[in-house]
Amino acid sequence: MELKQNLNQKQVQGLSLTQGMRQSILILQSDAIDLADYLSEQSLENPLFDVHVNLDMPFIDSEGGKSYQIKDEQQSLFEYLLDQVQLTMRKTPLRDLVIYLIEQLDPNGYLTMSDEEIYSELPDITPIMLLDAKTLLHQLDPPGIGARDLQECLYLQAEADNANKAIMSMLSDNFELFTRHEWKKLKRALKLSNAQLQEDVDFIQSLSANPGQRYTSQNEQYVVPELQVKKNKDKLTLSITKYGQPQLIFAEETYDRLSKSTDAEVEKYIRDKYSQYKTLEYNLQRRVETISIIGRCIVKAQYKFFMQESQALEPLLIRDVAQKLQMSESTVSRTINGKYIQTDFGIFELKNFFSRRSKVTVGEEQSVDQVKVKIKHILNNEDKKKPLSDQKISEMLVEDGLQIARRTVAKYREQLGFPATSRRRI
Repeated sequence: MELKQNLNQKQVQGLSLTQGMRQSILILQSDAIDLADYLSEQSLENPLFDVHVNLDMPFIDSEGGKSYQIKDEQQSLFEYLLDQVQLTMRKTPLRDLVIYLIEQLDPNGYLTMSDEEIYSELPDITPIMLLDAKTLLHQLDPPGIGARDLQECLYLQAEADNANKAIMSMLSDNFELFTRHEWKKLKRALKLSNAQLQEDVDFIQSLSANPGQRYTSQNEQYVVPELQVKKNKDKLTLSITKYGQPQLIFAEETYDRLSKSTDAEVEKYIRDKYSQYKTLEYNLQRRVETISIIGRCIVKAQYKFFMQESQALEPLLIRDVAQKLQMSESTVSRTINGKYIQTDFGIFELKNFFSRRSKVTVGEEQSVDQVKVKIKHILNNEDKKKPLSDQKISEMLVEDGLQIARRTVAKYREQLGFPATSRRRI
């Protein structure tokens, strides 16, 4: 394997993510089925608890039948990254460049094109623009996306976790020693004890060499909604569903028996396992609370949709929810991905309630979804003997306060399934 040393080391003040914090992130971004699998694995390594997950009891759908909904198709890596870009970045030439870079990624998430190849295809961009675009790409989830090679991929993941100085040095200046397993030289160069070296190496080995791999699987997947919204007259109530919510069953007798041991190793073992159990319990509770609070924010923002007063979504960005709840955008992004809400009229993924804003000249902001509804209304009510041109629809929207170009109208019309003017004429 050819390794390129093309990274610059930098020190950043911050706390290293503990194993519990990394576990918290993993639990938050997992859907109900993946979470059940993860907890089952954890229980095999810890005698102090068992896991009970009620995935065998399907929910009742809107037609009275009992079945899990099957995902139409698994989201690709490109779609996942594109969603993050569209919901967090304003439309600028820099955002277009980030999307271009995403299109060049291989299935594992690596950017295989050299800077020279990019400049040859995009001669108008500057080195600063490309650097900024790659920086934004590297900030997307999952960490490690957009790396040139394995070394940079691991470095980006460690940087995202605020890894300590020794780990960052192993992945930059001393990466060759690390890949050759020259532990003595590495320990001497970084002035580490055996225990510190082992802990840092374990951390690096926990990182992923293929961050995009989880999005390449095409296995059939089922949807288990974790939120449920019900309509009662003019009010909406939101609750956590019982389906798929795991329960940790603490083995109290086992704990009491082992905790009475006078053997020092047994005492240390039981303390460690109890601490792992409490951390897992805490992270599961935080997951439920985070999903719930973000769900309430979404339901409040999209009240008319859930009340079935409108099929159009209100403009809502990940950034809006993050700022309102004082969370990071990455936390919101992880929470809404793969999480579903059950309504009386269907099951929806939380991320689908985020709608991009459309440029408006007068009045309040409106989402792209709302603009499409207006276009659909115009087309449904036009004179079929004299159908409206895209330019005429654009002018009508401008009069209504929406600055929508003709080509944008044409794009939305096609997405709505309406043919061109000549083909609509009766």
